[in-house]
Amino acid sequence: MLFRCSKMFWALLFAYLSMFILGLADNLRGPLFPELLKYFNLSNSEGSFSFALASTAALLGNIASAFALKKVHLNRLLTWTIALMMAGVALMGFAPLFVWYLAGCFLFGFGLGATGVTQNLLIAENVQPPHQTRAMSSMHGIYGFSSLLAPLLASRSPRVFSDHYPSENLLTQWQSGFLVVSFLSMLVVLLTFIISPKEEFVHHEEASKGTVKKSSVTTMLWFAGFFATYVAAEILVSTRLALYMRSYFNLSFEDSSNYVTYFFVFLLLGRLLFAIKSFKSAIKLQMNLCLMGSVLFLIMGLYVHPFFLALCGLSMAPFYPLAIVYISEKAGLQKRRFITFAMSIQSVCVILMHVCVGYLTDAFGLLFAFGFGVVLLIMALVCLNFHPPIKA
Repeated sequence: MLFRCSKMFWALLFAYLSMFILGLADNLRGPLFPELLKYFNLSNSEGSFSFALASTAALLGNIASAFALKKVHLNRLLTWTIALMMAGVALMGFAPLFVWYLAGCFLFGFGLGATGVTQNLLIAENVQPPHQTRAMSSMHGIYGFSSLLAPLLASRSPRVFSDHYPSENLLTQWQSGFLVVSFLSMLVVLLTFIISPKEEFVHHEEASKGTVKKSSVTTMLWFAGFFATYVAAEILVSTRLALYMRSYFNLSFEDSSNYVTYFFVFLLLGRLLFAIKSFKSAIKLQMNLCLMGSVLFLIMGLYVHPFFLALCGLSMAPFYPLAIVYISEKAGLQKRRFITFAMSIQSVCVILMHVCVGYLTDAFGLLFAFGFGVVLLIMALVCLNFHPPIKA
C-alpha cells in the first residue's frame, strides 16, 4: 500500500468510485437493448432474459455478500466484487454469441449485487447519522451522473471504435462501450490496492449480538417491499425508454438514447439537490412525495407527452438514498440485516419485472408494459405507509 487514509475517507472514496462504475455498467444495457435484439435476432422476451439473468445473479450476489461479510472486511469484499463486474462487462463486450453475452451478464450481475450491498454498508456504518442522507444522496448522485454518461457512451463509442475494429472482428461496434467500462473498473480495482484505510473495517456489528431481538421476516418484507418495488419501477423506465421511443415514435438509435440521457439528467439533478441541501420535513413524507410524483409523471408520459417519462427521473431521484437512510434509522442495530435483506428482495422484484415486462411487451405492446411501472409505484406507497414498526 502506497497511501493510507482514514476509514471514513476510504469508505466514501470507494463507495463513490464503485457507484460510478456500477451506474455506467448497469445503465449501458438499456440504450443498447434494441441493438442487442437486432444483432442476436431476439424477441423482446428473449432479450429481456439477459436482464432477468443479471438480476438473478445479483440476488445470488446479495445473498453471498451476507455470508462473505462474516469472514471478509468490507474493503476487501468491495475489491473482489468490482473485479467480478469488470470480468462480466468485458465478456459482454467481446461476446460473439448470445450465450457468451449471457455468461457475461451473470458475472456482472453477481458482482453488481454484492457491490450494491457493500457500498451502501460502507456509508451506513462509517458515516454519522446527521450526515448520512447527504452522503447517500451524493453517492446516488454519482449513480445519476454515470447513468447520464451511459447512453452517451453507448451512442458515441461505436464511432471511435469503428475506425479501428471492422465489423468482421469479434468486437462489434455496438458492444464497444462495455470494454470502456471494463477498463475503468480495472483502474478502480488497482486503486484499492494502492490506497488503504488506517483502521480495519469490522466484520459485523458486534454490538447487535445478543442484545437486540431480531425482527420477523414479515416486518422485513414490508420494509423491503417499498424499496424493491421502487427500484423495479426505476429500472423498468431506464431500460425500456429507448425501445419505447424507437417503437412508438420511430426515433433513431441516437435520438432514442437521448431520451434516456434526459431521464438520467433529471435523476442527477434531483440527487445533487438532496446532496447539497438538507430538508427539515420527515423522511417518510419526502419518500411519499417522490412516489406520488413518479406515478403522476409516468401516467402523463404515456398519455400526454413522452418527455414526462424523462421527468420521472426528477421525482424518482431522492427515493433510493432516502430509503436506505430511513431503513437504517428504523432498524438501528439491525440495519445490516435489513439492508441486505431489502437488496435481496430488490433483486427478486427486478427479475420478476423483467420477465413480466418482456411477456407484456410481446403480448400487448410496450405501452401496456409501462403501465406495470405504475402498479409497482403504488405497491411501494402501500408498503411505505402500512409497514409494521420494528421492535427494539
